[in-house]
Amino acid sequence: MEKIAIITIEREYASGGSEIGKRVSQRLGIPVYGHEILEMAAKRGNTTPEYIEHLEETDTNSLLYSLLMMAKTAVGQPAQISGNDALNLLEARIIEEMARRGRCVIVGRCAGWILRDRRDVLNVFIHADEETRIKRAVEVYGVPEGQAAATLRQFDRRRANFYHANTNLAWKEKDGYHMVLDSGKLGIGACADLIAHLVERSRAA
Repeated sequence: MEKIAIITIEREYASGGSEIGKRVSQRLGIPVYGHEILEMAAKRGNTTPEYIEHLEETDTNSLLYSLLMMAKTAVGQPAQISGNDALNLLEARIIEEMARRGRCVIVGRCAGWILRDRRDVLNVFIHADEETRIKRAVEVYGVPEGQAAATLRQFDRRRANFYHANTNLAWKEKDGYHMVLDSGKLGIGACADLIAHLVERSRAA
């Protein structure tokens, strides 16, 4: 078994994926990155996380182009785009930097695909049934109950579009992951324990 250094987590909205990432990081004593990646990209691109999120929600292709243009502008390069340039987006660069620093958990942002050439990465997808997710969206995220189902669909669609635009792959396609866990059935704690145990076992082998 390969030693696992990096854990990436893609997740359905309100499935508890971010919480699972935090618990795994705490158990393993390693950092976890999620929204911090967006904040760093915004800072380097001289914009705001809200603006990047707006681009994601409205037009993912515009997101790819705009992020690249911000990156080139920040380092004084000409604003030209090519097929190869599309792989060198700000967020991808930041994720690669984080992975080079050492062991960590990365939540979202297509991290598994960005780090696909590394053999020490464990890619995880977290999902749950709609009832569990609606309950969490209302109780944890404060989403009004009458809007919860629509909110799930909105965020899942956004994440699926973002993932496909960056990877040309289906977000929920199991072939993109090493582990697919149902947090509604297993519970958030058990999911975190399973991931951490696998990582610990790989490093003890």
